[in-house]
Amino acid sequence: MGRGYPSEVSPARLAQKAGVIVFIVQKIASMLIDRLKSLAIFVECVRQGAFRGAARALDMTPSAVGYHIKQLEAELGQPLFYRSTRKLGLTDAGERLFASAEAMLGLAETGLRLAADPDAALQGRLRITLTSAMAQSPLAAGIAQFHRDHPQVALDLHYSDTWEDLIGGRYDLALRSGGMEDSNLKCRKLWEMPRVLVASPALLADHSPLKAPEDLAAIPWIRFAKMVGHRVLIGPDGGEVHIPQAGNITVNNIEAMVDFARAGIALASPPTHVVAHDLAAGRLVEVLADWRVAPIPVFAVWPGGAVENPLTQRLLQALVTQLS
Repeated sequence: MGRGYPSEVSPARLAQKAGVIVFIVQKIASMLIDRLKSLAIFVECVRQGAFRGAARALDMTPSAVGYHIKQLEAELGQPLFYRSTRKLGLTDAGERLFASAEAMLGLAETGLRLAADPDAALQGRLRITLTSAMAQSPLAAGIAQFHRDHPQVALDLHYSDTWEDLIGGRYDLALRSGGMEDSNLKCRKLWEMPRVLVASPALLADHSPLKAPEDLAAIPWIRFAKMVGHRVLIGPDGGEVHIPQAGNITVNNIEAMVDFARAGIALASPPTHVVAHDLAAGRLVEVLADWRVAPIPVFAVWPGGAVENPLTQRLLQALVTQLS
């Protein structure tokens, strides 16, 4: 005979099982709450630069703050801070944890605020890295409009012609031009940045007349680092011509490119908005005005994650509206 099982479980047995489940859930919830609290205290320690400063900001005792930091370090098995009598410094593990913990707290605060009131004023901070060519552009105008609409969002804008590490630099968003490399980052095309072919009047006087793209092959160009060594010109009929860039000057900054173009060193193909004043003042002259330089695609790039940063998404919406 096989071993028999009762067809029904007694109410007492069910109540006992339910009590065990409730206890386990409460225990897990308590552990998660303690961990989140420790992470919030850790972030405040970094922001304040000291345990005592964090304790004052959080209305806690320094010993309670120290306890939570020790709990985190014990769980991770490595220190989070280099401690000295005057200040705290983050270890490598601390740097990595701070980037994630700060983003998590920001998302939670913003999400709770928007859930409670979708029309509530946005608050928080956005760290953005973008190339110098985007100054004075419609993108900059879009960012300015976003700040006017949401003045309580702090914007930390880092202009650099080097592609910054979004994770290591704790950036929420990058605005980049040119081709995109394969990565785990999320990406959205925002704009085609117009360019114009320019030269100084003195350079044109030395190489006149220029009537067709083929006439440019022997003239030196100012090349831009990280970009291919040719330019694509689009004719009145939409046809394309690829012109190799002669010359031996390479720069990694748009302002430097324009400076050398003004000096009569070589041809340049900067973004149109960068040289608008120079063209109007006659310091630079458009070359082959019937032809267009192929525009530069501009992308928004941001770290991937299970939850999108609502501030980043609202800014992207504002930029798309500005550029449409």
